[in-house]
Amino acid sequence: MKQFKIWDSHVHLFPPEIYRNWDRYAVRDETFANLTRKPANGKGTEEAWVDIEESLACAQEAGVHGLVMQGWYWNDAGMMRLHNDYMAEAVHKYPDRLKGFISVNPKFGEEALAELERCKDMGFSGIGELGPGGNGYDFEDQDFLAVLDWARVHDMPVCIHCGEPVGHKYPGKDMTSLAPLPELIKKSPDLKLILAHMGGGLPFYEMNPRYRKAFGNVRYDMAANPLLYDIRSIRAVIAMVGPERLLYGSDFPLLLYPSKCRRADFTLFLEDIRKNAGLTAEEESRIMGDNLLEFL
Repeated sequence: MKQFKIWDSHVHLFPPEIYRNWDRYAVRDETFANLTRKPANGKGTEEAWVDIEESLACAQEAGVHGLVMQGWYWNDAGMMRLHNDYMAEAVHKYPDRLKGFISVNPKFGEEALAELERCKDMGFSGIGELGPGGNGYDFEDQDFLAVLDWARVHDMPVCIHCGEPVGHKYPGKDMTSLAPLPELIKKSPDLKLILAHMGGGLPFYEMNPRYRKAFGNVRYDMAANPLLYDIRSIRAVIAMVGPERLLYGSDFPLLLYPSKCRRADFTLFLEDIRKNAGLTAEEESRIMGDNLLEFL
């Protein structure tokens, strides 16, 4: 089997300025505060904090070669720009191991489009992770559609947070209806989308014969999978859409196994995949890196 390099398609690396002064920045963005506030009892899921060098060291220890830095759904324009500048600088410093997606809030309107223009020549590979629930829009919102139009014109993939419509409530659970997405995808076959978190269950609805052929430019990532689904879900999604449409992604440094490990870690999820997901060698090569690099 040819050698392949593992790429994590979904990590969140924040500027140290923000997390070292969390109290100051949390008051500027309530969504950010709610999703990153440490639990008072020291248990449960939380966002760990690591800088670029620490992240790359953790990745190397686990055998992960590259990281795709997803942006954030900021409600503060200054924090959005600060985050984009941080990611652009990191990609410039480590071009072989890092890629970045532009942080943007579609509800900023013209300011959002201006930020995309500002960032387009700074080495970014895509746009997202867009968070409709965190920014207060749905998938029929005209500002959201304007961002997709910009992405289509500039041939940049867009990563969208897709919340599962069932299950327990937790901070940041996004209940935005996914119902408009299949029709949007059908009308925009040249739009490249990464639907995060297994697409919130959309792979099943893709089986509808009205839509199946329209999803060729859609990929699904498995970010935060251990917190949302049984590991067998990976095999199930492969059965529905094929191994070429699934991307390994972790949501690092989110704690995916909080009862086992309270620090930023790649190894536990990778071990779970290797031991329990039932991937063939060819499927592992595709899902853990090749699919992403081909798509980008």
